[in-house]
Amino acid sequence: MKKKRILVVDDEEGMRYMCKSALERAGYGVDVSGNAQEALELLEKEKDYELVLTDLNLPGRSGLELISEIRKKHPRCKTLLMTGALFGNSIDKENCLHKPFLFTQLVLKIKERLSSP
Repeated sequence: MKKKRILVVDDEEGMRYMCKSALERAGYGVDVSGNAQEALELLEKEKDYELVLTDLNLPGRSGLELISEIRKKHPRCKTLLMTGALFGNSIDKENCLHKPFLFTQLVLKIKERLSSP
């Protein structure tokens, strides 16, 4: 059976690799990116990511801008936003993971998101 592929986008290298490690242990195929532009390039090249996990604060474009772009160009790809910021009205709380989080919470949230319509 083919592993579900996830792209983790965060400008903090440590966070990228901690998420990657936790998700790989849970059985996912994981790639990482440090910014929105690189993430969009990977999405164009690979095209088989089932979910993009992105930080809100990224260099260049925000995670919300990245999610908007993904929804336009890759509508089948699901998204999940990570943020340490307080929730505002423009953030979909159902598709958001508040930092700091336990990696068991991350894996559970990813499973929920992948099983949602």
